[in-house]
Amino acid sequence: MFSHSVVTRTGQFWKLALAILLLLIGSFVPLFESAGMSWTVGTILAVAGYAFGCLFIRCPDCGNRWFWSAALDGALYKPLMTAPACTSCRKEFGATR
Repeated sequence: MFSHSVVTRTGQFWKLALAILLLLIGSFVPLFESAGMSWTVGTILAVAGYAFGCLFIRCPDCGNRWFWSAALDGALYKPLMTAPACTSCRKEFGATR
């Protein structure tokens, strides 16, 4: 699934992985008191992960912020994960750069 996605084909999968990791850490680590992370720090990490994904995962050609657009229109998430083309300018990207 991800090997054909526009995010992977443009070499931005690491940004998606980092954004998801920050979201998960910020959301779940504060649940465990022994981890020593406060809810405030967890919330900041989760928001930072979400913002990172929305701001920095973008089309190399037209500059469209893919996950910002998907946050506004939920139907765009599936094409970002399965289609090889930009959801905005329709440029098709080849194999992973």
